[in-house]
Amino acid sequence: MKRTEEVLNRVDDYLRLMRYNYTEMEKLSRLQILNDYYNTKKTKANTETFSVKIECAEELAEDGKLILPLKVRGVFLTEGRPKAKYYLKEELEKSVKNPVNQKFPLMLDHQDNQAGKVIGMVDKISYDENINGLRWWGHINDETFARNVMDGAITDVSATIYSTSEHLQNVGLVARDLTFKELSLVMKGACSDAYIELDN
Repeated sequence: MKRTEEVLNRVDDYLRLMRYNYTEMEKLSRLQILNDYYNTKKTKANTETFSVKIECAEELAEDGKLILPLKVRGVFLTEGRPKAKYYLKEELEKSVKNPVNQKFPLMLDHQDNQAGKVIGMVDKISYDENINGLRWWGHINDETFARNVMDGAITDVSATIYSTSEHLQNVGLVARDLTFKELSLVMKGACSDAYIELDN
């Protein structure tokens, strides 16, 4: 276990030096390293999926033509309980410093084991104390899903989050040490605080 932690620390240091300029496959490999770490500790990482609502514009350009990649931004997650776990603002702020959270896939329907379901990337997240939550910036490369978002045919997204759990007397089950695996386009979401918009 000590050896695994040393390897993870080296990976983190390397990522900080290179400012996270890696290919999508290398980013997915870091998630595998994280999964191997939990397996080595004989502790299964808790995962939770929650959903959020999307808002979008009708057109990307003055002539109405689609321009790829579709640049998007929005609120990613705010303090509260979208599903079973409560997300504390302190944990949200801390999650921005996790190297794996600097960039992660934008996918379709949580099909995160299929490379063909990657339709874009979440390129950046930051904590905003004014909303006690995370803002995000990303892009969609796939023309079909970019048009579906523009047309309002798809209005929600949902995130998969690795976390550990703790029970607090005042709020109940809380999520700790958040790692964002992916953000997916889905048909129905649950978190009313989050949204997506064009990043002009």
